[in-house]
Amino acid sequence: MKILKSWLNDWVDIEKISGDDLSEALENLGFEIESRKDISANYKNIVIGKVLEVYPHPNADKVRVTKVDTGNNIFEIVCGAWNFDVGATVPVALPKSEIKDGFLIDKRDIRGVESNGMICSATELDLWEDNSGILLLNDQVKPGTDFSSIYPQNDIVWEIGVTPNRGDCMSHLGVARELSHYFKKPLQENLHSLNPTIENIMTLSSGSIKECNTYAGVEIEDVSISDSSFTVRYRLSQVDTRIINNVVDYTNYVLYDIGQPLHAFDRDKLFGKISVRYAENNETLLTLDDQQRELSVNDLVITADNKPIALAGVMGGLESEVTTATTNLLIESAYFDKVSIMNTSRKLNLISDASIRFERGIDHNLQLLGLNRFITIFKKDQDINYSTPAIDTKQKLISNKVKFNRNEIYKLLGIKLDDNFISEMLAYLGIEFEISSTEISFQSPSWRYDLDRPVDLIEEFAKHYGFNNFESTLPIGVNKNDVGQYWHLKKELTTRLNGMGLYEIQSLSFVSEDSNSIFTPEKKSVEINNPIDQTNKFLRTNLYTSLIKTYQSNFEQNKRSHMFFEINNVFDAAEHPKYSSIPNQVYTLAGLVPSIGTHEDMREVPVTKDIFFVKQLLANCFGDLEFTKIQKPGFHQNISYIIQKNNSILGHFGQLSSQLEQSYELQNSLYLFNIDLSILTTKDLVNINYKPLSQYPFVKFDLSFMATSDLKASDMISEVENLLIDNENLITIFDDFKNEKIRNLGIRIQTRSYSKTYSEKEVSDILNQVVEVLENKFKVKLNKGS
Repeated sequence: MKILKSWLNDWVDIEKISGDDLSEALENLGFEIESRKDISANYKNIVIGKVLEVYPHPNADKVRVTKVDTGNNIFEIVCGAWNFDVGATVPVALPKSEIKDGFLIDKRDIRGVESNGMICSATELDLWEDNSGILLLNDQVKPGTDFSSIYPQNDIVWEIGVTPNRGDCMSHLGVARELSHYFKKPLQENLHSLNPTIENIMTLSSGSIKECNTYAGVEIEDVSISDSSFTVRYRLSQVDTRIINNVVDYTNYVLYDIGQPLHAFDRDKLFGKISVRYAENNETLLTLDDQQRELSVNDLVITADNKPIALAGVMGGLESEVTTATTNLLIESAYFDKVSIMNTSRKLNLISDASIRFERGIDHNLQLLGLNRFITIFKKDQDINYSTPAIDTKQKLISNKVKFNRNEIYKLLGIKLDDNFISEMLAYLGIEFEISSTEISFQSPSWRYDLDRPVDLIEEFAKHYGFNNFESTLPIGVNKNDVGQYWHLKKELTTRLNGMGLYEIQSLSFVSEDSNSIFTPEKKSVEINNPIDQTNKFLRTNLYTSLIKTYQSNFEQNKRSHMFFEINNVFDAAEHPKYSSIPNQVYTLAGLVPSIGTHEDMREVPVTKDIFFVKQLLANCFGDLEFTKIQKPGFHQNISYIIQKNNSILGHFGQLSSQLEQSYELQNSLYLFNIDLSILTTKDLVNINYKPLSQYPFVKFDLSFMATSDLKASDMISEVENLLIDNENLITIFDDFKNEKIRNLGIRIQTRSYSKTYSEKEVSDILNQVVEVLENKFKVKLNKGS
């Protein structure tokens, strides 16, 4: 979510706090800063002007000539935009001023008329993208005013990560509430008194279902659909919200301001009682995106005279939308059940800013404030007539009181907090509380759904105390650095498989049911209650499908045929051996080996692999294994084996069936293996013995000997290795020349000590010793040129 410093300042006084201090505060309060943008004016010397005259250009049809009052002077300016007329207040770039990216504006002759500057659009001033025409401003701004003075041009936008349990922080009010305690500054009220001038003519009801606890609305008459105020357009553009018109912009503004979603209806298109109910099976609604939606009994709808007019909390209906002809409005502000909204938005793939906030949980006491904010903003823009907000609430939602012993704070945090800190923090955050010498009781406010246990409040204490303020201490107890057998096994296998040329992948657990049935039809898939994607709404029962898709993607994109493996859980609907409340899950290793692999050096020929390569790969990891041929779904009927060790079944490996190779349009045969890691530990892996590398430099000898034709060069290598057995050695034959009379055998010796760097004398002694041993044992003679 994006937040704007000047917008936060409406709720808490942070004007004089630097951007760096605010960034640090946000991070300390648990908001991950994904990006930060410091905004400054990307123009120079732009002033406010008032259009006095507009008349045709004598030599051009697509532009007009204007006379603009800029305070001290009246200038004639040629303009190609047509969205303004006499009386418009506009930004003007006079000669010698600059617009976006330092573009210099000067006098220009345009088809015989001298233009003394330029009337600017929002895009030309780098404010937001708007190609519809000139930026129109409030008529109350005086001509000659410096344009940069009408808004805070030095501003900051942060994009922050908000955790799913903090729906209250999906607004500027929510973030400001956190900052208020951090900087010890009070939170502003921003609730304005209203003076209604009309009576309500619509009847509103929250319906008979518990999924809509509160339904509120206000009626507004004699509105004019036009641009929203400059401040609203500027702020919405900075948080990446599309600017549409004043009514839609003001509903979006309230959403980002306090977190309350609103929806605007054209009141003249509504008839009968406005209420909320569940849809009927096969009932349809034409939504704002001009799509006919087929509804189910699980979808909440807003109705007028029992006819659906909107998907509650998700999207409005096209038949009641606000258009440029709209003059009378009904503004909706409601509290809907978050699970119901989430299910509908996911099912129909209609995820909006409003639905996201309903899903995370909005303040159930915020509905009237949302309407108050909307009217307050609208009144600054137009003279409007509005009614008293109407509200229908089923019950007052009150959170439970939670009580805990103060010692719990010390147990979890290792510190003792004084009463002043606790009282001040809870008061700033709006949490009702009672403190005694031994206990703390609290009641979470209407906007905090995440505070229902003592540990939740203790986490708040830690966050506002400051994690940087905790003293550094060492862990207490045995095995304090042990990450557990799970990670030891994963790390060891990953290291070994990487060393054998396999690439590790990590894929999502969500798949289609077809993907599970290809290789594991015997397992019952676990269906997800709230899938992100309806096409992948099951937990995987195997890792084969993700491996094949990864191989396929890499091959199609860069023509590389690599080996892959994945270590992860697979799931099925069987009973879990330990926990009855969760599906069964098995810790699994799976791998893929193509029959033709790309060499790391692209200049080399491809590497050919077969089922025996896979067999050896498994043996290198798990030692002596037994293999029994079986037939398994998805695999070649003659090349498919069970893997056993010590009479226990570890898994399976084999070649992908020809039918699936054609189905996946593969160019190479694929070998797959699967190992159940839940029954293994690191002790079951092959023990690898090795010598470490020496940290000292090599000495190198190239020796050439006259040798007999029947001498085995490998015997000479073995003899030198035995002679230098305490060293790290690299010994090779670099030359073996033969003819009818002689044979010259060249041996290259590279050796280094594990304990020291050899001196010149020691190098000479090693050389002489090697030559002496080889000459005496193999009857060879060193060539004098060596």
